[in-house]
Amino acid sequence: MPKKIGKRKTFLVVGLGRFGKAVCERLAELGENVIAVDKNRARIDELADKVDVAVQMDATDEEALKKIGAKEVDGAIVAIGENIEASILAVTLLVGMGVPYVAARANSTIHARVLARMGAQRVFFPERDFGVKIAEQISKPALSNFVELPGSDFMIGEIGTYEEMVGKTLAELEFRNRYNAVVLLVKRGSEKFLPKADTLLGKEDKLIVAAYRDDLNKLLE
Repeated sequence: MPKKIGKRKTFLVVGLGRFGKAVCERLAELGENVIAVDKNRARIDELADKVDVAVQMDATDEEALKKIGAKEVDGAIVAIGENIEASILAVTLLVGMGVPYVAARANSTIHARVLARMGAQRVFFPERDFGVKIAEQISKPALSNFVELPGSDFMIGEIGTYEEMVGKTLAELEFRNRYNAVVLLVKRGSEKFLPKADTLLGKEDKLIVAAYRDDLNKLLE
């Protein structure tokens, strides 16, 4: 089990198919400690030099999970693809060990419901989620500047000031009522600051806003 270095967190990734492999590689790029687990030796060998620990093992074996330090990780991502039974059991074991954050990949709505009932805080549908994201970006390119807060329909992202906003304060615009959104931060050149009701918006200002997904269309239009 790798020791934490500074503020680095340790994540366990179970299942090293294309999705799990991508999760491992990105976590490593972000400077986190990564423990990668899969029953397939070839997948382990492929990631061995990219993560802190790569182990060939059965993630449905509770004792094996404990031996690699699963109880001490900051979070776990169960990325098992086809084996639904193994996916559910791995999530159940990790939640039972007290892992503070467990996310899992689902292949169907029913699978997702079971994972959630077993205690998974976040359930992913990689293919569906990616397809939705691509469609949204094609239809509304501005959506590519927004990210979704985990476990919610709340989105945070950046927009430019519209013509109707320039030279007006947030209070004059009644921004919250008009767009059902909140301005979290204003970027003005190299300066960034928290806005107030009397903040006057300029033509070149960039706004970091938060809104529910369903309200973004109104804002982005």
